[in-house]
Amino acid sequence: MLVVTFPLDPTADFVLRELNARRVPFWRTDLADFPTRSALSAELGTDGRWRGTMQDSARGVDLSEVRAVWWRKPTPFAFPETMSGPEQAFATSQAKRAVGGVLGSLPGVLWVNRPERNADCTKPRQLAAAAEAGLCVPETLITNNPADVPPFAERCGGRIVTKVLGGIVHTENNTRGQLYTHRVPPEQWADPRIALTAHLFQREITDKAYEIRVTVVNDQTFPVAIHAPAGPASLDWRRDSDSLHYSTALLPPEVQRGIETLMWRLELVFAALDFIVDRNGTHYLVDVNPGGQWAWIGQTRDAITHALANLLEKGTMT
Repeated sequence: MLVVTFPLDPTADFVLRELNARRVPFWRTDLADFPTRSALSAELGTDGRWRGTMQDSARGVDLSEVRAVWWRKPTPFAFPETMSGPEQAFATSQAKRAVGGVLGSLPGVLWVNRPERNADCTKPRQLAAAAEAGLCVPETLITNNPADVPPFAERCGGRIVTKVLGGIVHTENNTRGQLYTHRVPPEQWADPRIALTAHLFQREITDKAYEIRVTVVNDQTFPVAIHAPAGPASLDWRRDSDSLHYSTALLPPEVQRGIETLMWRLELVFAALDFIVDRNGTHYLVDVNPGGQWAWIGQTRDAITHALANLLEKGTMT
């Protein structure tokens, strides 16, 4: 088994400790290890199969024996600082196509998830796929035209929020911050800075009762209700995780079926889905994270750990 993630990944550690306890062999590496700390050597046989190794100074894997790849959260390839910018860009292109291409060509391998499926899971695609799957999605506008926002906001009853289209981590002047969901007041609806790039606006669910984080591992779902107090966390619970409390959640059958269809449409084996539940019980899907975290929620940590370990150990979804 091959595990590809960054070195300090405590979520992965739960599963890897379980695999160790089961004596399941695996090799953990990061893309940033290549090529300075790890090496790839692969030769194509006449049967169309790649044979060889990927290894570091201590351990590695025989490519012909890989049965599962857990593609968690790798950091980018890293090259010596003595290389120029163009040289590093070329080397990155070469490494990406070699490592990803060889691993992606290995037959009969279970991927959790294929990196190209993770990359395809953009906000526009996941929301469209959710609606096609029969799940409720808040009214959403993506635009860089300031004139589009006021009429959209009016159609949403004057209550809209904006969210980033990618990761929320933002670094500026060596200061690391996070770009959370925030409410857009009327005086900012036609802000000319909207024209500078694409923005996502969405109807605010003003009668929110609670939220649900649903972790999906193949055909198993692990839902947990997230309750946030009044304050910053009520709009985006990531703002104040210490104030949250959790409880058991049950998904309506139609939501469960929608999740199964959504995962099939997005070709994902694993994902963390976020729903907002209003006071009428309507479940609105607002995010699909193919590399989402789950280990901080004690109620489902052990169950998800065992589900992932079972799946990776078996090496197949059937």
